[in-house]
Amino acid sequence: MCSNTTSFLASDEFYKITLHCLSVFKIPLHTLGAYIVIAKTPAKMSSVKTSMLILHVLSSFLDIYLSFLCIPVFTLPVSAGYPLGISVWLGIPTPLQVYLGCTMVSAVCVSILGCFEERNYILKNGNSQTIRWKRIIYLASLYTVSCLYMLPTYLFMPDQVNGKFGILQKVACIPEDVLNRPGFFVLAVDGTVCVLSICLDTVFLFAQLMYFVISTTYRLSQTSSKSNATYKLQKQFMVSLGLHTLIPTFMIALPVIYLAVAISQNIYNQAATNIALAAISMHGVLSTVTMLLVHKPYRVETLAVFRMKRYLNTRINTS
Repeated sequence: MCSNTTSFLASDEFYKITLHCLSVFKIPLHTLGAYIVIAKTPAKMSSVKTSMLILHVLSSFLDIYLSFLCIPVFTLPVSAGYPLGISVWLGIPTPLQVYLGCTMVSAVCVSILGCFEERNYILKNGNSQTIRWKRIIYLASLYTVSCLYMLPTYLFMPDQVNGKFGILQKVACIPEDVLNRPGFFVLAVDGTVCVLSICLDTVFLFAQLMYFVISTTYRLSQTSSKSNATYKLQKQFMVSLGLHTLIPTFMIALPVIYLAVAISQNIYNQAATNIALAAISMHGVLSTVTMLLVHKPYRVETLAVFRMKRYLNTRINTS
């Protein structure tokens, strides 16, 4: 199925301008988020400061990578595209850019998993340092998987000339000039291996995430019978962490679903794909905003930064 490819929404200009405009707001926001986590994390949250910072740094860098450094244009339903960011000027090979982008997406997922794993570890062992090295090995192995899960797709990568010919056969309505744009790269005409690699990595990480969520919830229920104050604090952070990770994920669910449908139903609609990718690139912003709002210490410090002292004092006095 094909759509009109001459509309402004389907153009590189629309896509690039949109993401550049968003970057103007993203960079200061992510900088503020990093400052709040590094300088304003209270003592009661010191045990999770490192994992929170890793999550923020990775999601922020992925955000800037998608909207400024790389700006990938996907030509769905095939696994192909080209960059529009400053990476083109820097001469970075497109295959490397794609590999880095896929790696960072998985690494962000690992950092989310790491936050819940650390919460479960603390509830189980307190702040004991005796087996912390096991956690380091475990998380390092997950990040290693993030770096390698796309390798099978690259091993089956087609010759670029044959790949472009295959695209024209599969998507006859794609403009031929698109295939000749700087940095155009065909990862796969048949996306079976690519989709399978992504699905396996997703299931692998999601299964572990659910284990830690269930385990942490169980341990919290055990804590409630021992110390109401501790239970309240731990539960509050668990809820905040859940909102911190779930809200941005739910907000980008619709564009992700569209991309999946476009691939499965062989739909070529560059305008819709551009809009979906622009929405997905907002994940980092949503993550930072949610982090600064749902965690009360960060919310208080953020309001203080913006000199909202009257509102701040009112909230503190009524809480």
